[in-house]
Amino acid sequence: MSSLDPERLANELHDGVIQEISALLLQLETYQRILKKDPEAAQTELDRIKKQIRKTLRNLRGILTTLRNSQG
Repeated sequence: MSSLDPERLANELHDGVIQEISALLLQLETYQRILKKDPEAAQTELDRIKKQIRKTLRNLRGILTTLRNSQG
């Protein structure tokens, strides 16, 4: 995303960040279901969730940086 194009921004948010957050919600629901039954599997799932959160934050920061740069 090299410039502030509203349609491209909307697509980037919808296809990127919003989809990633939706996936995180599903992963958290999985984590919640397996927590008591299989703590080891739950820990693996939690590690996966944390990794995905970091990726989502990087993506969102990239979008925000592009927005800032296109405004100035």
